[in-house]
Amino acid sequence: MKPTARRKWKSSDEPSPRERREMINRGEWEDETEVPKKAPFPFRLAAWASLVVLFFAIGYGVTSMLFNWMDREHPEAASPPNLISTPEQAERLAVGIRSSDEAASRPAFETLTLSIPEGSAFVTRQIRCDASLREDVMLQTLSAYMDAVKESKMLDPVANSLNLFQSGEWLYLNVNRSFFESIKALGQEKATALLTGLVRTISMNFEPITKVKFYVDGKEVKDKKPVDMTVPWGVKGS
Repeated sequence: MKPTARRKWKSSDEPSPRERREMINRGEWEDETEVPKKAPFPFRLAAWASLVVLFFAIGYGVTSMLFNWMDREHPEAASPPNLISTPEQAERLAVGIRSSDEAASRPAFETLTLSIPEGSAFVTRQIRCDASLREDVMLQTLSAYMDAVKESKMLDPVANSLNLFQSGEWLYLNVNRSFFESIKALGQEKATALLTGLVRTISMNFEPITKVKFYVDGKEVKDKKPVDMTVPWGVKGS
């Protein structure tokens, strides 16, 4: 038995999709349309590269036109006043920076006031401080205050402040054991005057501090005689 010859169909009498599937299954359909072939890969790659170059050229041209327009409309933006273009301008800028650095390194506190107990009153004394950091200025001021009090033999020669920390209106002051023993050796009146003068000195020079809490070698004070150093000391009215 001879195989059934496949019929060629033209687009003018093309069957319905259902009939075409049935005829394809029976081997009676032969599509005369041809699937278009892609161009070789090198040609497609060249076309893509050409498009990229074209888009880049268009973008570059539009951007250049935009910047040229901005230069014409806003010439001050094209040449900012602080632009350095010559060695002389660079030297002037360097001199200005050095001057600013020197000004910033100068002490923020130069003249300070000590409130020193003398009998039943307090006398003031001016000192000069060469430190720049606030904590260093405080330590120098306290050292000057203690030196002034040592002149009247109220403190041991080795009594000193070790370190300090400020938090708002409070100053936490750590002193050595010699300072604490000197306070204990004084009577209530002299010890009160010494600590009051210290707090007044700090409060007058370093706002907003109004209270000083004492520590001895990093530990809280537990003794309350001859004066109570377990609580913070503050200036009158604080």
